[in-house]
Amino acid sequence: MFKSSLIPLSFSLMLMLFTVSGSGELDYPKRANLYNPTDKILVAAHRGIHSLYPENSIPAIEECIRKGIDIVEIDIRETKDKVPVLMHDASLQRTTNNNIKIADLDNEELKNYPLLFGDETTEYTIPSLEQALQVAKNRIILNLDYKLDDLKALKRAYDLIAKYEMEKWVIVTLNDLDLIPELYKLNPEIRIMPVAFSWLKINKIIDHEFLDIIQVYHRPYSNYRIHQLEKKELDIWVNALRKYDKMEKAGDNGFEKLIYIKKVDMIQTDYPEELLGFLREKGLHD
Repeated sequence: MFKSSLIPLSFSLMLMLFTVSGSGELDYPKRANLYNPTDKILVAAHRGIHSLYPENSIPAIEECIRKGIDIVEIDIRETKDKVPVLMHDASLQRTTNNNIKIADLDNEELKNYPLLFGDETTEYTIPSLEQALQVAKNRIILNLDYKLDDLKALKRAYDLIAKYEMEKWVIVTLNDLDLIPELYKLNPEIRIMPVAFSWLKINKIIDHEFLDIIQVYHRPYSNYRIHQLEKKELDIWVNALRKYDKMEKAGDNGFEKLIYIKKVDMIQTDYPEELLGFLREKGLHD
């Protein structure tokens, strides 16, 4: 449903001679352009549109829907009573100005801690994952960045996803690659996105035939490596966060440079509206 097209090697490229590099890898012929006219790049809003509303809040998600953003990334932690909620930090200090851990509070108690927007206290409280699923249902893809590599905690989230029939609208970020097989068994319909910032980890992920998406580091790869990922038909998620977002904000064409060095299918950014406009100008988004 969310699969973006990947560039096939043309017949002429297949006929071209390969050379073997010093590392023993095939050095595939360079391509003038990593994208073809049918390729589209999806925009993922980091913690929602938090330039207008508190991060990881319901209105930050709703604003993404209004703006036509494809994916909203939300961070998931659990309360003392094991309720999955939207929160990046273990402590509420930064987001509510209360130095208390979210794991020390029941979900009902969270209503006593309104979210900050800048230095101002808002009317918005910390939402549960269930609330986010209700708002997003059939409207926007949710990327769940779970802050607990815990299979039992992930199962509680999976149960909620199934309850709202959101299997096709959720991507689960996973850092612990050893959990991939067990997590897949919980519900094969939910997309798992392993994080792999090294080729040792990428090769480990490639071995799982059921995976179709991967989050990789924003560094350029050799043509041989690009071919490996294309051959496996893996959607490639890259973060513009920090480096390329910072360049874009400074007027240094960060988004342009990011898509120039790497073939990507999804980009996560703190500037989703700006990225969406850029991709539309490039013909890489509807």
